[in-house]
Amino acid sequence: MKVKELLTSFGPLKSFNLVKDSATGLSKGYAFCEYADPSVTDQACAGLNGMQLGDKKMIMQRASIGAKTGLGVPVQIQVEGLDLTQGAGPPTEVLCLMNMVVPEELEDEEEYEDITEDVKEECGKYGTVKSLEIPRPIKGVDVPGCGKIFVEFNSMLDCQKAQQALAGRKFSNRVVVTSYYDPDKYHQREF
Repeated sequence: MKVKELLTSFGPLKSFNLVKDSATGLSKGYAFCEYADPSVTDQACAGLNGMQLGDKKMIMQRASIGAKTGLGVPVQIQVEGLDLTQGAGPPTEVLCLMNMVVPEELEDEEEYEDITEDVKEECGKYGTVKSLEIPRPIKGVDVPGCGKIFVEFNSMLDCQKAQQALAGRKFSNRVVVTSYYDPDKYHQREF
């Protein structure tokens, strides 16, 4: 069960309940879970919400338990699969990597260079990296694409190999989310 594995990557679970249709016994596409250590709940929500799971997108949020949200009451998380038929989208030679870096890490020159080298080296295992863009934060400016990494490969095939290998991988304890990106937008710096 992939969802359970993802959830436990943040810490041990106290409970996990996959909601099933009583008539068919099939999953209804959502579940509730509770962490043994409640302090990891928000971390898990932030790390997994919006993540691509095959052709589905995960919605991860705290479940509202009516008026009972007093102290000591466990707060649960809802994981819901939205049916997105596209998955990573139609293949192109540009791959967008998400959930790998946070803007704060890109502010430091040395850290930025380390990240750039790591990504080049890792992506280079799957093909020729033509170019790489990691939009950096600018104080007081809302930088488009900040927090995402864009990698242009020599061919669509190389890009597909990298997409399959990197989706769901861990990078500094975060699960990497991938999608293909429009090369025209990439070249026009429309992130």
